[in-house]
Order: sequence, then C-alpha cells, then structure tokens
Amino acid sequence: MAHELVYTVTGSWPFPLDMLRYDRSRAATPEDQSKIDAPSSDYAANREAIRDEVSITLVMQQMHKFAAPATARWESFGWKVPSDAQFYASKLQENRRKEQDAIVETALKKLTPAEREAIEQRMDRP
Repeated sequence: MAHELVYTVTGSWPFPLDMLRYDRSRAATPEDQSKIDAPSSDYAANREAIRDEVSITLVMQQMHKFAAPATARWESFGWKVPSDAQFYASKLQENRRKEQDAIVETALKKLTPAEREAIEQRMDRP
C-alpha cells in the first residue's frame, strides 16, 4: 500500500522539474502547481524573479512508509527541504568533523617528526 508524505521545498528559479519524477512527487494544490510553473520556464520573467525564493508544498507517493525526499539532490539544484532535520543534522555533524580533522592536521604539522610519530602511534591504538 502506498503512503503519502507531504513536504515543502524552498528555492528560486529555476525549479528542478526532474525532481518531481525522481521523488515521485506532485504539487499539493493548484497554487503550488502555479508556483512550480513560474520558475520552470527556460527564462525568468525578470531579474527579480531569479532571486525570489518560493516555498512549494509537494506530495510524495511513498513506496514504503520510511521513504523521504532526496534532500541532497534537491540541494544540488539549489533547493532545500527544510523539514528534513535528520539530513541537516547529519550535514552539520559532518562539517564539524571536517573542521576538527583540519585542526588536528594543522596541529600535527607543528610537531617534530618524532612527536608526530608518537602521537600517530597512540591514535592508531584501540
């Protein structure tokens, strides 16, 4: 039995129409469909329209109840799925880990070869 998930995407021109197919989604209302149609054309109506952020509510046909929008793919098109807290928490955690790795790398470069070797051996131990 298919389930439906209602979610919102936010972004500006152009709208990535292929994401509707990819996520098995459709506009939730006729108003949402008109919001999709406006930024889906080949050309923006005017310069301001390029920067105008819109929120569009979509309905996903879930093949199982745990299916979710492809937030990373939406982001690759410059659109966000604000309700995907798990994705954004994971992204924040990954960024923090990268920052910490960079700090450790910088600190290791300041050590003598003997100091670096001693620390790296300790880090490799269980």
